[in-house]
Amino acid sequence: MIALTGAPERVEGSAILTEKFESFQGEGPWTGQRCAFVRFSRCNLKCGFCDTPESWDWSRYNPSEASEKAPVSELVSWVRERAADMMVITGGEPMLQQPAVAALARGAEGVRVQVETNGTVAPMRDLASRVDLWVVSPKLANSGMSYSARVKPDALAALAATGRAVFKFVVTDVSRDLDEIAQLVEEYELGPVWVMPEGTTRERVLDGMEALYAPATERGWNVSTRLHILTGAQ
Repeated sequence: MIALTGAPERVEGSAILTEKFESFQGEGPWTGQRCAFVRFSRCNLKCGFCDTPESWDWSRYNPSEASEKAPVSELVSWVRERAADMMVITGGEPMLQQPAVAALARGAEGVRVQVETNGTVAPMRDLASRVDLWVVSPKLANSGMSYSARVKPDALAALAATGRAVFKFVVTDVSRDLDEIAQLVEEYELGPVWVMPEGTTRERVLDGMEALYAPATERGWNVSTRLHILTGAQ
């Protein structure tokens, strides 16, 4: 636990959120580390396996009940009060609200910032310089989205150019998805690569990790667990 000292930089603006909470990172390179999660509402994709549909699926959720507008200054105070040394900004797709994300990252100086994004929106300069780790999750055909909607070459290039991005892919079918990942990785020069099993149950995640281990090792890729699913944490 860290102690943030001094007054936070004054920040303005507001963000539309789904939720905020304390937990640990369950996926990717920083798995297991304690953090403050800020989940932004709204998304520009509609993936069939999405585990946070309350952030965008208004056929199932009422946006006025599933989201709230919060001043960024209050979010900064909340993050600082958690005294965690990492903040994860996720969604939905947080890059749809870049000015708010940048203001939050700026106000939470002294906290490592991780942004989880689907890789379809390029970061503006002020934000790109403030994020310690971009966890970019380009969507595959298994998402149900068209290629043109889910793969944006300019955005992927801009995120890769930060030098602080990793690329994490959700796998539903090992025999099919890994070749598609390999094609994207080669075409757009993406790396390092993490592959993660899709699943919202302990059994599905464990089975998926077992299936991924050998083929991912052969390709020189990393395997991500979903620790929050395995432990039942938020």
